[in-house]
This record gives sequence, C-alpha cells and structure tokens, in this order.
Amino acid sequence: MSTPIPANEPDRLAALRRLQILDTLPQKAFDSITSLAAGICGTPIALISLVDSNRQWFKSRLGTELAETSRDEAFCAHAVMEPSEVLVVNDASRDARFQNFPRVRNGELVFYAGAPIVTSGGAALGTVCVLDTLPRKLDEEQLNMLKHLADLAMQLIEHERSRREQSEHMVEQILKGKKIIRDVLNEGRDMAAFIDLEHRYLFVNPAFQRYWTLQPQEIMGMQVQDLIDPTSYHALFKPSLDQALAGHESQFALELDFPGMGMRYLEFTHTPARDGGVVHGVVERARDITARKHSERQLDEAVQELQAKRLANRKYVYSVSHDLKEPVNAITNATLLLAEGAALRADPLETRCVRIAQEASAKLSRVLEDLRLYSEVDTGDMRMQPHLAHSIYAGAITEIDAELGAAGVEVELSVEGTIRADAPLLSLAIRSILENLLSSADRQGTVPGVSVVLIRSQEELFTHRVDIMVQRRSPVSSTSTVAAAATTRRPMSARRTRKRAMADVRELGLGLSIASHIIDLHQGELQIELRSDGANRYSVILPGPNRAIELQRTGPAA
Repeated sequence: MSTPIPANEPDRLAALRRLQILDTLPQKAFDSITSLAAGICGTPIALISLVDSNRQWFKSRLGTELAETSRDEAFCAHAVMEPSEVLVVNDASRDARFQNFPRVRNGELVFYAGAPIVTSGGAALGTVCVLDTLPRKLDEEQLNMLKHLADLAMQLIEHERSRREQSEHMVEQILKGKKIIRDVLNEGRDMAAFIDLEHRYLFVNPAFQRYWTLQPQEIMGMQVQDLIDPTSYHALFKPSLDQALAGHESQFALELDFPGMGMRYLEFTHTPARDGGVVHGVVERARDITARKHSERQLDEAVQELQAKRLANRKYVYSVSHDLKEPVNAITNATLLLAEGAALRADPLETRCVRIAQEASAKLSRVLEDLRLYSEVDTGDMRMQPHLAHSIYAGAITEIDAELGAAGVEVELSVEGTIRADAPLLSLAIRSILENLLSSADRQGTVPGVSVVLIRSQEELFTHRVDIMVQRRSPVSSTSTVAAAATTRRPMSARRTRKRAMADVRELGLGLSIASHIIDLHQGELQIELRSDGANRYSVILPGPNRAIELQRTGPAA
C-alpha cells in the first residue's frame, strides 16, 4: 500500500524545516514526554516522531535503538493525515495498511497509537506515539493524555526555535564583520577565540595569549587538538565544537594547566557563528572561575567539618546523657524506697527531704532529655507538622506541673488555632519560658499575690501570637508599689538581643536563649517585656497556619 501524502505537504515540510528540529541532539525535556507517554499507556515503546519527506526521525525514543525509519514503513505517516485525531491501530497484523510492514510481519510491532504534533497553522509535523508487541486498547483518558503530550511537544519545539533565533541574532550582530569580531573578543579578561570548521584558531584575544604564553602568529592556524591534551580534546572540546558547528551552543567546565597561569579552572562556551544563516565557525569564550571553585571547595570543606563536629557533638551529648541517666534513675528509684520508709516513720523533716530529692531527680531527668533534644536541633532535623497550639502549650505545662504546684502557681490556658511546628522542640521552648518567668518573679520577691500564669492567644494577620504573663491574685494596696510594678522596659526582640552573644546569656539566661533559638528555627520571634517587679511578659510569635492545612483539617465550609 502506498504512503499517503497530506494535501498541505509543501507547507508542512516548510514548517518542519523552519523549526530546525530535525537531527538535533537529545534533550531531557523531550525524553520526559516519551517517558510519560509510555507510563500512561503502559507500553514498552514511546516515540516523538517527525515525518520528513522520505523518512520519519525520532527526536526522542524509549524502548528502541532506531533513530529513524523510512517514511513508507511509518505508522506516523498515516497519523499526520488527520491532525485532529489520534490514530489507534489495535492489531496491525490485521490492518491492511500496515500488515506488510517488515516489523509488523516479524511480530516486533502490533499495537500503535499516535497523537499528531500540530503547528498553530494546522500542519502535522509528526506524533507523540506509543507502540507494543501485543494487541491492546487505550481508554478515553489515555487518548486525551496523548493529545496533551503532543501539544506539549509542539510548545517545546517552538520554544527551542525561539531560543535559537535569539541566540543566532546576537551572534550575527557580533559577527557582522572581522573588525567587530576582533573588537568584541578583545574586550574583557575572558579568553576568547574564533575557530573555523576544521577546528583551527583564526583569531585569539590578548587574554588567550597571556594564558598560553604564545604570540598570535604562533596560534593562527593551529588546531585545537594541537593545544589541548588529547584526553580533554576528545572528551570535551571536540563534542562541544561539533555541537556548536551543528548550530547549538555548548558549555562545559575544565581544570587545565596553563603555561602562563598555572592550574586554572575555566568555564568554556562555544557559540555557533553564522554568515547568512550558515554556520562558518565557532566563537569560544573561556571564563576563569578558579576563585569561585576555590570558594566552593572551601565551603564544602567547612560544611564537611561542621557536619563532622556536629556528629561528634551528638555522640558526646548522647553518651553524657546516657551515662548520667543511670545514676539519676538510681536516685529516683532509691528515693521511692526512702519515701515509703519516711511515710511509715511519719518524720516531717525526713518526708520533706525525700520529696525535695524526688522533685530534683525528676527535674534533672527532664533536663538531660531536653539537653539531648536541643543538641540535635537544626532545620534539617525538624519534623514540622500541623498541630493544635493548645495541645503543645498544655503539654509543656504538664511537664513542669510539679514545679508549678510547689510554687503554688495556677495556669490559665486559653490558646486556639493551628501552627506548624516540631512539637517536642517547641514544647521545650515553652517550658523554658515558663521556668524563666517563675524564677524571675521569685528572685524579685516584690509581687505579692502572684499565683496565676495567664497564657492567651491573639488573632493577628498572618501570625499566631501567644502572650505569657503573671497575674496577682489579690490587688496591691500601696500606690508606690503599683507604680514600681508598672515600670517596664520597652518590649525587645530576643533575636536582636542575641546578637550580643554572651550578653544574651547574662541578661536573658540560658533557658530563654534556648527558647529564642528554637522559635527562630520555627521562623518566629520571641519578644520580652522586662518589668522591674520581675513579672515579665513573653510573646511567642509564629507564622500563621497554612490555609490549605486548615481546610484539610476542618473540611470545606457548609
């Protein structure tokens, strides 16, 4: 059966030539399309085929080593006849149009489905197609996806043409005349050269001469392989130059030993030079990126050193925490036995001492766990998930319930909303704030009746704010005392204060330094209002909840 020819064949071939896509190098974007097509349709073979006058050429292929076939053996030559339809051949061995194709007769190809790649003018250039060795059928969704992939292929082809046209225009402007070439290449500190079709140097700039310590007359007419070592030439320079001579810009980086400069790391770019649309040479530019590479290497070494120190620190902290937990557990168990004995003897002093020991061992055990948790923290280890803010604050209060009870302090918790957080880590920060708040008020000893800690959330645009403060249970009678208690310092950001490193620990204490660092890691801020009476006010400000997470949690509105 003869190969069909579309009615618009001259226009179709002209469009294909104009896009300059035939015989170009493989590109990852096109390969992604064939991979998607094979995955969607469940076939072992997928192609992006372009139908030329006497052949079909594959811009991308999956499942076959063939780069092209003759047009009279091409399914796609039939597919381009109907640009708006997907051609589906469920069993080619039973189809008179294809059953005599050699690959159909020997059983290599049985199934075919191809969606035409169509220009805005309606010309079908080729197809995105899938093939199989067995008969099969595609459902409507698979056929629609093939059409979408064909549209995407057309967009990529047009994008590549547009990018090439822009590049070619720039080079043509540079290469209007020999004087312009020399003027352009002579400028700047980059090495530059003009290389002809035979890979010979026709012009080099002063920077090129400095690196190689050669005079222009020595370089003119020298071939690239005479200057570059054979391994680098065959592995990098020759493929790059050939690609530029085929009309495509190429780039690579290489470390070379130059007679005039020593070991240097350069980034080479080869750009096709055209005259009247015909490539007649290559413009080579080589940018010295040695300093950048050294900086990158130093940074890599510093990162590796930091990672090694971090790992060693983790191991040390884990070892210390593990070694200290054993004696702490022993103390805890021993105090339990002592408590039973003290209860039998009913000795008030003994009972009180045992209770103090129990509280101290419980707190020490928690501090060891907090130390381990804090030593491991960085942004890479954080497990950020949406949580109800109330549950995190309530958990922190429960952890220090014994200290609150011993101080005769009650907590009124009124926190709403959802936040994204590493819950154990943020709970540690809240505990540190509460402990600092209590110890500050206790050290001052000037706030009679302080026995309630208020924790309140506030609705703010894009942020979740929680204020933590103490409240007097009974009013203070002295006007002067009230005035003194009301004396406050301006609210400050712990982040700003922490810039003073050691001053941060002296002024805020280690606990608040830890809390502020953890809140920073959550992209938030800890603000502190220091009062003269020790009744400080702390504000934890975190980014507001992601709207999508809120909708997922609560469900759409009725």
